[in-house]
Amino acid sequence: MRGTAAGLLAAGLLILTGTTALAQNATLAAGQATGSGTAAPTTAASQPAPDPPAAKPVTLTLGSDFPTAYFFRGIFQEDKGFIMQPFVDVGIAAAPGLTINAGLWNSVHSGPSGADNDDGRSAWYETDFYASATFQAGKVKPGVLYTSYTSPNDAFNTVQELALVLAVDDSANKVALNPKAILAFELDGQADGGSSKGTYLELGVRPVFPLAAHDKYPLTLAVPAKMGLSLNDYYEGVDGSDTFGYFDLGGILSVPLAFMNGKTTWEIHGGVDILWFGGNMKALNGGDGVKAVGVIGFSMIY
Repeated sequence: MRGTAAGLLAAGLLILTGTTALAQNATLAAGQATGSGTAAPTTAASQPAPDPPAAKPVTLTLGSDFPTAYFFRGIFQEDKGFIMQPFVDVGIAAAPGLTINAGLWNSVHSGPSGADNDDGRSAWYETDFYASATFQAGKVKPGVLYTSYTSPNDAFNTVQELALVLAVDDSANKVALNPKAILAFELDGQADGGSSKGTYLELGVRPVFPLAAHDKYPLTLAVPAKMGLSLNDYYEGVDGSDTFGYFDLGGILSVPLAFMNGKTTWEIHGGVDILWFGGNMKALNGGDGVKAVGVIGFSMIY
C-alpha cells in the first residue's frame, strides 16, 4: 500500500516556495532542479536595479514515474509487471513565506496487486489525495501535510495520515545536502496492515552534483539517501514492532528537455535505488534483505 506520496510530495511541496522548481523527490517524483527564471540584464550605473520578479501565484506540476518495483517506506507493494505512477500538484503562493499545495498521486499495476488477479480487480491500485501548508523562515521550511491513501481496486483499506515536514535550504553551501525530516502520525488505518496506528520518522538528504555543463541540457546526478524508522508500532510483524524499517540509497540522472520549454519546464530522469530492510520488512519482501529498484520518469512544471 501507499504511495511514495508523503515523501515525494512533501519534498515537492517545499520546492514551490522558492524561485526554483524541482521535478520528482525533490519534486514530486524523482528528479532534479530546473530553474525557469533568467538573470536580469545589467543596468547603467545611473539607473536603479530592477525589482526581482514576483513569485508565480500558482504553479502546476505533473508527470509520471515508471519503477520496476513499488515499496512504500520499505513496505512491499508490487515488483511484477508494468507499474505507472502519475501525479499532479497545484501550488499556490498564498502569502509571503506561505505556500499551499494540493494534489493526487497514483499507482497503476499490471501485476498481481492490479490487473493480473482472479478477483476482477482493476489495474488502478492506489490514489493518494493530499494537501499541505509550507512556511519559510530564513533557511528553515517547516510544513504540515495531510494525506489520504486510498485503493480504487480495494487492494487495501484507506489510511489517513498527518505529517510534519521540516526541510533546510543549505543551497549556499559548497555541497548542498538538502536535508529533510518527516514525522507522520496515522490517524486512521495502518500502512503495515498491523493492529495499531503507527508513528513514522524519516530522515533524508538529497545532494545534487553537476555532471555535464550545457546551456540547454545540463546533466545532473542526485544521490538521495533516507532512512525510515518506527517511533511507535509503524513496522509491525508477527514478533512485534521493529524500530528500523529500511534504508534507501539512490542515484538519479536528470536532464531538462529544453526543446519543449516555453511557458512550461520539462525534464526526464532515470536511475536506481538500493533498499535495505529491517526484519519485518524483509519478511514482507519474501525474505530478501536487499532490493534494487530502477526508475525512469518525467515531469512538467507550468
